[in-house]
Amino acid sequence: MTGWAEPIPFYPPLIRFTMYPLALRHFSRLLRIALPWLAAGLALPLSAAPTYITIGTGALNGVYYPTGGAICRLLNEESDQHGVHCTVQSTSGSLANLADLAKGEVQLALVQSDVLYHAAHGSGPFTGQAPDDQLRSLFRLHQESLTLLASATSNINTLADIEGKRVDLGGPNSGDRVTSRALLDAMGWQESSFAPTPATSAGNRLEGLCNGTLDAALIVAGHPNQGIGDLTGRCKARLIPIEGEQIDQLLKQHPYYQRSRIGANLYPGQTSGINTFAVTAELVALASLPADEVRTIRDVLSSRLKQFTRLHPALTTLTPETMQTDNIVPPHPGMQDAPPASTLVPGALAPSGAAATDPSAASTGDTGAPSVEGSPATTNPEAAGATLPAASGAATTDPDAAKVLEGAAVGQGDAQSGASTVATSSAATTTEPVAPAPNQPSGALPTQAPAAQ
Repeated sequence: MTGWAEPIPFYPPLIRFTMYPLALRHFSRLLRIALPWLAAGLALPLSAAPTYITIGTGALNGVYYPTGGAICRLLNEESDQHGVHCTVQSTSGSLANLADLAKGEVQLALVQSDVLYHAAHGSGPFTGQAPDDQLRSLFRLHQESLTLLASATSNINTLADIEGKRVDLGGPNSGDRVTSRALLDAMGWQESSFAPTPATSAGNRLEGLCNGTLDAALIVAGHPNQGIGDLTGRCKARLIPIEGEQIDQLLKQHPYYQRSRIGANLYPGQTSGINTFAVTAELVALASLPADEVRTIRDVLSSRLKQFTRLHPALTTLTPETMQTDNIVPPHPGMQDAPPASTLVPGALAPSGAAATDPSAASTGDTGAPSVEGSPATTNPEAAGATLPAASGAATTDPDAAKVLEGAAVGQGDAQSGASTVATSSAATTTEPVAPAPNQPSGALPTQAPAAQ
């Protein structure tokens, strides 16, 4: 019996199956090679489908938008490891973000603390609505100061001087208006305590500080702030302290407000610090957001906190302790177990500019610029991530902070299509493809007010 002359039986006691010797040798060799690879493949876990999350932020030239971009950048840099892809959505601020969150159009939202409190308790702008018991907290971020700006010709030097004057309190149902109303209540004022203000479009409501049709304006904003730098430089507007016994009582009654101080020399003509009070920017989600996704967000921000704080001047004073949330709403279950320790990142992202590290000089806001609810988010890409040098009036950008949005890759169809419009209960919101801010914004600072918190 040689070669292919005759077939031989294969396991004849069990079944009569014939195979040629040469073919049998090839088959055995194939099994020896393939079986180890097959076993290894079966031992590997199935790859999880990628997860896409969108963060509702604020106007493009504010602080919320680049803050969301910083979060997305860090998440997207490691998306091949954890599978979470992040998108930033520009909106008209806190109230719009909560509306989008409820509709499932965003999975994370940046919301000022007093608005979050009112949403959770059915009060303030949410009066008549059931308290939202599905809101969950992830992180507390930067401060957002209530800022009183007075025109150069208004003869306003103290908070009490604004009574009877033409004062812009913020757009209806805006975050500005929510915080301004708290101030009015503390002072015993009504909206009728002020002279009527001229009708203006949402985009230029603060131009009255320059053309003489407004005496003052109250703004929840970040510092240093691009829009305020324009008003103080071009129009000689002045920052007025918000302080006194009534403010002390307000802070005692409402723990979601904090004392704040706007650092000296942040704006032209502003040579001393300004006392005021502030809300905080809260990163929130719904209870239905999967805990493993929240853990991923928590672990990335906690382990790369040093890098996160270098991506925008508003974030420079954050620490693991200050980012712990309070009891405005319950923490998300994904935040409950211990996060990894913060690690020092390579020096490649160390700021080369002079980003403020003094907590009193780093008070920051929801939009980071004068704002009005109901206006579309501004589309000036030069404004995103820009900061002001001390008392110069010209905008500069830390090269590292300017890269903050590069990593916020658009991960959803709406964002990929450009600037699609999303309806909210208060205003239109726009989803923008996230692009890096330029290293050198133009010297002419935008005067258009972005949408409010």
